[in-house]
Amino acid sequence: MEPAPTREAVVEALQRLLSSGTFHNAARSSALLKFLVEETVNDRSDRLKEYTLGAEALEKGDSFDPRSDPIVRAEVSRLRGRLDRYYETEGREDAVVMVLPKGTYVPQFRNRVASRPVREPSRRRRWIEWVAVTVVLVAFALTAASWMTKRTAAEVNHPLVRLEVELKSNGVLGSEVGTDVVLSPDGNRVVFASRNADGQAYLNTRRLDESSASVIAGTEGARGPFFSPDSRWIAFWADRKLKKVSVAGGAPTVICDATDLLGGSWGDDGYIVGAFTRMRLSRVAAAGGNPSVIADFSAESLDPRWPQVLAGGKLILFTAVGAAGPNTATIDVLSLADGKSHVVVRGGTFGRYLANGYLTYVNQGTLFAAPLDLDRLQLRGGAVPVLDDVSYSSTFGYAQLDASQDGTFVYRRSAGGGQFVLQSIDATGDAHTLISKPAHYGWPRLSPDGRRVALSATDSGVESILIYDRGTGRTERLASVSGAYGFPLWTRDGQSLVLNGPSGLFVANANGQQSPARLVETGGVAVPWSFTSDGRRLAYYAMGASSGFDLWTVPVTYSAAGVTAGIPEPYLQSPSFEAYPAFAPDGRWIAYSSNESGAWEIYVRRFPDDGTKTMISSSGGHIPFWMPNGRELLYENEDHRLFVVSYTADRDSFKGGPPRPWGREPVGDTGVLANIDVARDGASVIALMPATRSSEEQTPNHVTLLLNFFDELRRRGL
Repeated sequence: MEPAPTREAVVEALQRLLSSGTFHNAARSSALLKFLVEETVNDRSDRLKEYTLGAEALEKGDSFDPRSDPIVRAEVSRLRGRLDRYYETEGREDAVVMVLPKGTYVPQFRNRVASRPVREPSRRRRWIEWVAVTVVLVAFALTAASWMTKRTAAEVNHPLVRLEVELKSNGVLGSEVGTDVVLSPDGNRVVFASRNADGQAYLNTRRLDESSASVIAGTEGARGPFFSPDSRWIAFWADRKLKKVSVAGGAPTVICDATDLLGGSWGDDGYIVGAFTRMRLSRVAAAGGNPSVIADFSAESLDPRWPQVLAGGKLILFTAVGAAGPNTATIDVLSLADGKSHVVVRGGTFGRYLANGYLTYVNQGTLFAAPLDLDRLQLRGGAVPVLDDVSYSSTFGYAQLDASQDGTFVYRRSAGGGQFVLQSIDATGDAHTLISKPAHYGWPRLSPDGRRVALSATDSGVESILIYDRGTGRTERLASVSGAYGFPLWTRDGQSLVLNGPSGLFVANANGQQSPARLVETGGVAVPWSFTSDGRRLAYYAMGASSGFDLWTVPVTYSAAGVTAGIPEPYLQSPSFEAYPAFAPDGRWIAYSSNESGAWEIYVRRFPDDGTKTMISSSGGHIPFWMPNGRELLYENEDHRLFVVSYTADRDSFKGGPPRPWGREPVGDTGVLANIDVARDGASVIALMPATRSSEEQTPNHVTLLLNFFDELRRRGL
C-alpha cells in the first residue's frame, strides 16, 4: 500500500494551489478548498457537511439553509472543475495530488509517484525493462497529452459559436412589450412570441434540435414569457392575467389576475415575482393564488421592472426606473430577509444574473458584463462591453436577450444601434430628410403651423426634448425641460407643449424659457395625444390602478397667465388597454387603439360616448390620425406600414371603408410608441426612419444564437 503524503506535504501543496493562476480571482473556490483541507488534516473531517460548508466556509452564516440554497453543491462542482484544470496544466509536476471524489466533501491526498522496494534485477533485464517501460510511457504520454489538450480546450476554451437563426412560424416575431424570445434553463428549448396576419400575438415553442416551431395552444394575446426552473412550464401575460402552460401541451391555467406585466421570474422556491403594477413588486405561488406585495417603492418614486429571482427566492434582482426613464436606471438587488435594496449598477437596465456568476445589463444597446458577488451584493471588478448591437426599449427598459444555465445566449440585433433619422414622406413614397443626424429619437409632433417639430431624443443616456425648425434647419434642445418629461404635444396656439411628467401632465413654453408647470394630476403615467380643433379640450390616456390604460379628456383654458386645465373626465374605461385618443376635425368622434380583441386595432366612438363603436382597421393597427380633409383616417399597422381608410359620418352613424396602403416603405420600428405625425395639409407625414440601409436590418424573424457564451466572458478577462 502506498504511503499517504505527510501533513507538511499537503499544506505545501495547498499553498501552491491557492497561489496558482487557476485559482487566481476564484475567491469562493479558494476559501472552500482551504477549509476542506484544513479540517481534514486536523482530523475534523466529520464536520464537512453541507450546512457547515455553507455557514462557515462560504460565510453564509447560521441562517444558511441547504434545502433552499444550493450554493454549496454549485461551488463544490466548480471546485472539482478547477482541480481538474490545475492538475492538467500548472500542476502536472506536483508531487501531491488533491482529489475531491463525488458523493463526499472529504478531500483525498495522493502521492503522484509511489516508491516500492524491489529486488535488484540483472543488468540485461534492467535494460529490457527500461526499453519496454520507456515505450509504454512515451505512448501513454502522447495519448494523455492529446487527451488532456482536447479536454482542457473543451473545458476552458470553448470557441464562441455564432448562429444566425430564422424562427419561422405562422406569423412575424414580436409582441407588444417585453422580451419576445426566451431560452429554457436547460438550454434545450426556445419559446417566442409572434403575431399572425390578424395582428394576434401567440407563443411558439421549438426544441433547438428541431427544424420547426409549433404553436402553443391557448396563448392568444400573450407577451412576456418566462420559464419555470425545471424548463417544463412557460408563464406569460394575456387577458390581464398571469397564466402558465406546459411546454408538452395542454390548456393554459390562470395563476392570478395581473393589471400589467413588466417582467416576471419563476424561482426555485415555487413562487413567481412579477411587476404587475407600477412602483411595486409582487409575489404569487406558481400553483396559483392572490399576489402579495413584497416591495413598494412609491416613496422613492421608483418603478421596479424586469425582476429575476435569485438565491432560492431570497434575493430579487430588478431594474429601478426613476422619472428620467430606463437610460438612467439602476440595477438593484432586493433582500427579502430585511426588505432592503442595494444598488449594484448605475446607468443600466435589464440586469440578468447568469449561472456562471456574471451580471449582464444593457446601456443604450450595449451589453455589459461583470462578475457579481451575491454575498456582498457588489460587482467584483469593472464591467466590460460584450455586444454593441442589442435591441432594447429605451421607454420600457427591456432588452431582447436571454441566457440558459449552460451558457447558450440568444438576442436580437438592432442595426445602427436603434437610431433614426427624421423624414417627410408623401403618399407615393418620395422622401425628404429633415434631420439627417442619426440618434435615438422618438415621438415626433408637428406644430399647428407645420413649421416646427417637437421630438424626444436620448444622448448618452440623458433624455431631452428637441425643437426642429423646418425653415432654418436648426435643432435646439429645450434647456428648461429635464429628462423627467417626454411625449410632447403642441397646444393649438403653438406657444406651448403639453408633456408627460411625474404623476401627471405638465405644460411648458416652447421657447424654453419656462420650466414645466403641472397641468393635470393623474397619480400615474399619463400621455397627451390630441386637442379639439379649437384647442379647448385635451384627450390623453392614463394608467389606471386596476384597468390598464384608459382614455380621458379635460377642458383647457388659455389666458395671459398661461394654460390651465379643468377637471378631468373619463371617456373610456375598460378591462382592456386603450391609447392614442384622437379628436376628429369636427370634434364629434374619437379614434383610438385598443387591444380588446386580443390584437391592437383602431376603433371610432362618438364624442361624448354613447357606447357604440366601429372598428376601422383590419389585421392590426395603432396610432390613428385624422386627415385634415375630413374624409380619411390614417394609422400604422403591426408591421409599421401606413394605411388609410375613407369614411363617411353624420350625426347618427360612422362608416369606414376598406384600408388601403399609404406610402411604400415601413416606418421605423419604435415598438408601441408614436413615430409619425400628419402634415397639416394631409399630403405628407413626418416619420422616424431607420438610420441604416435596409440590407443591414435584421429580417423580421431573425435572432442570433451564441454558444459557449460563458467561455467568451472568461476570454474577455472578466
